[in-house]
Amino acid sequence: MIFRIELRRSIAPWAGLALVVVALGFLFLLSGPWWKVPAPWTANTTTTALWLRFLLEFLWPIVVGAGAIQGMRDSRSGMVELLATTSRPGRQRAIRLAGAVGLLSALGFLLVFGVGLVEVLGHGGFVSASFVPVVFVGLLAIVAGSWAGLAAGRLLPHPLTAPAVAVLALAVSILAWTSLEAAVLEMPYSRFALLAPPIGQPEGSLVTTAASVDLGQVVWFAGLAVTGFLVLAADSVRARLLGLLPLVAGAAIALPVFPASADGLLALDPVAAEKVCDGPICVSRAHEDRLAALAGPGREALALLAKLPGAPTRIEEQLAPNTFSVPPARDPGVVYLDFQRHTPLLTADARDLRQAVLSGAGLPSCERPSAASLSDLGGRMIAAAYFTGELRSLPEYTRTWYGRNSEPVERAWAKFRALPPEVQFARVVALRQVLLTCQGDPLETLVPGALE
Repeated sequence: MIFRIELRRSIAPWAGLALVVVALGFLFLLSGPWWKVPAPWTANTTTTALWLRFLLEFLWPIVVGAGAIQGMRDSRSGMVELLATTSRPGRQRAIRLAGAVGLLSALGFLLVFGVGLVEVLGHGGFVSASFVPVVFVGLLAIVAGSWAGLAAGRLLPHPLTAPAVAVLALAVSILAWTSLEAAVLEMPYSRFALLAPPIGQPEGSLVTTAASVDLGQVVWFAGLAVTGFLVLAADSVRARLLGLLPLVAGAAIALPVFPASADGLLALDPVAAEKVCDGPICVSRAHEDRLAALAGPGREALALLAKLPGAPTRIEEQLAPNTFSVPPARDPGVVYLDFQRHTPLLTADARDLRQAVLSGAGLPSCERPSAASLSDLGGRMIAAAYFTGELRSLPEYTRTWYGRNSEPVERAWAKFRALPPEVQFARVVALRQVLLTCQGDPLETLVPGALE
């Protein structure tokens, strides 16, 4: 009965509603990074969960501030002394209030994830249970934040307490996020940043949080939640001081568990990134539908590449997380296709898939993703044309982009075709070495002075 009253008359419903409105407003009204490759939020349920964790940068301060407003209720109503004279322990009153605020805030978070799940299903994305740890930690962070806010409002019943703790939570969240996001402000990584709930942007649709991150944050947010509840329920200074022990213990356990570097924050999603193979050709479970389309043209391309020394013998999907500053992985024995970064490959026909395998004589660009130069693109296009006899744009780039830059590449191709066969072969072999070591100019290696 009392719990139902708390659900109706406390700030709990409004806290949950505010969380839903703000989160869905970000996701649907702003064309933020969550709609873009390599990790659109509709690609995988785990990716959806990761983007919600990213949005906790803005959602967590709302929850903390709402908790602080509710925590001041007894003081605002002048009932502190009256409640202190009752025989019922403070923890019995606190558990109903904390339960109502924490429950409806958590339900708001779950509702947003439910909308994301519908979006994933509607866009034909990948669905698996790998999202569970990511969502669970997010829920625990929401509950811990609301209870910490309740405790702050109870301890400091001042009109400025709620906005102050909300702003503090926002500042801490943003500072923590910049430490976890390598591309932002170049701030050094710190394990302390993982004591806040936001995480960096997912760098692909086949990744999830590392087990060490999940384990450490579960311990930390559990400690924060327990401390928030104990301080809320405490009736003496001594009890409040003792209530800080779970917070200290949680931090002491979690910090050594957290990854030592930012490279350990994300790991491959064990379900979505599972390899599915047809002989020497492998794709991820998330893109299993591409295997049948790739098998035929992939084998044709491998047969064409076989005349090169040290030719690749396998085709695999690039599974590793993408970064904006480091070129993709390369291996002389493997042709890597990046379905996450180069989304046209997800609908490419057999001809384009063969072209993708043959580009760069089986090797990817050495330049930053989405920033390949004309020299890099032209060199990899001509290398593919060497095997097929036809110069075609690469499926990873739009036909419009190639149309604006086709003339110098076509001139270089004409010069290359005029060379003796043995010279062409030697230069394609040299191009593979350039792309393997990322030392040199691809187009200049095939056609010296092509862009002069």
